[in-house]
Amino acid sequence: MQIAAERKELEDSAARERFAAFVTDEASIELIRQCAGDMGLPANAVHRGDIGAAIAYLEKTRSPKSLIVDLTGAEPALTRIQQLAEVCEPGVSVVAIGDRNDVGLYRDLLGVGISDYIVKPIPLVLLQKAMNGLLGIADVGHTPLGQKLGKVISVVGMRGGVGASMLATNLAWGFANKRHRRVALVDLDLKFGACGLMLGVKAESGLREALERPVRVDEQFIQRATIQCGDRLSLLTCLESVNDPITVDPAALPRLVDLLRREFHYVVLDAPRGNSAMLAQALELASARVLVVDQTTHAIRDTLALRKSYNLTQDDGRNLMVLNRFGESGKVGIPTKEMEEVLRARFDTIVPFDAKSVMFAANAGIPLLTRRGPAAKAIEQLAEKLGGQAPQQRRPWWRLFGK
Repeated sequence: MQIAAERKELEDSAARERFAAFVTDEASIELIRQCAGDMGLPANAVHRGDIGAAIAYLEKTRSPKSLIVDLTGAEPALTRIQQLAEVCEPGVSVVAIGDRNDVGLYRDLLGVGISDYIVKPIPLVLLQKAMNGLLGIADVGHTPLGQKLGKVISVVGMRGGVGASMLATNLAWGFANKRHRRVALVDLDLKFGACGLMLGVKAESGLREALERPVRVDEQFIQRATIQCGDRLSLLTCLESVNDPITVDPAALPRLVDLLRREFHYVVLDAPRGNSAMLAQALELASARVLVVDQTTHAIRDTLALRKSYNLTQDDGRNLMVLNRFGESGKVGIPTKEMEEVLRARFDTIVPFDAKSVMFAANAGIPLLTRRGPAAKAIEQLAEKLGGQAPQQRRPWWRLFGK
């Protein structure tokens, strides 16, 4: 009973609020509280504060599904909206209020995905219409912000034992803990998955049920089935008996990933090669693929074979070649230049071999990124490339709310 109660408490804490508002002046606060009360929403969903307060709040907790923010005094307003977009989860609908009666600002805000902009003093009829739209009571269409979906990253070892699971786990942990994003890590190795071990948690059977019975998968199922590895990282895994047959529904993984993209900023798939059908889906669903090799002829041979089968060329724009455990073989390892010539591809990231740190992290059940070292630094650089966090790779502000 105690375990069940603790689990329910965790599920409740993970649920998203339906609505929140951050407003600076008393008159607007009272008006929004009045409308919220008429719609059955709690009064404490309306907070005193500007868009900066909203950003600070959302950095520490889950985003509500609908949000009102106050742009009064926010200069420049579009920069503050950009900062809000960085911390908002996928699927958030936003209405802005402010004191500037500026048609240009109104158009710019709609252009980046804000559902509506209302000038103070707030007319009651406009507020009611905007809140009805936020909460889905009226059909106001879909804004770019409402269509925003999380990014899917598939990590694939071009041969067994190159460290793909280590990279997938650390990328997911880094997105969650260093970039403060909500991340779902899905370990698709159903019988020998290692992501749970690397995070120091025990695998559960949630992923198997999702893959065998996709009709049962919804937002509530995901909350129950995922293992919380901190405030922002959720793990979906299973560790079944070697002799226990698992029948994966062909529609299961696309459905699961689609739901996860609506709830998380990043969905990281650790995609082993053992199930060719699931590997093909994991590659197809990904907006970025991390293809992991080491300095061996085995890795070169398998990379060429998989690239031919799944069209994994760098011309696609989604494929990043990562050389892991660089230097492990010493002078007998195949030189990187020779590998790039044979593969006709360049390495986007080279992760140095750091046996001491990797072994310590693996045996302690902690991510490598919790330690300092050349391998951890290289993985952080890879995360920047994947997350678009590096200054030279930031998207223009007008595309922040796109897919």
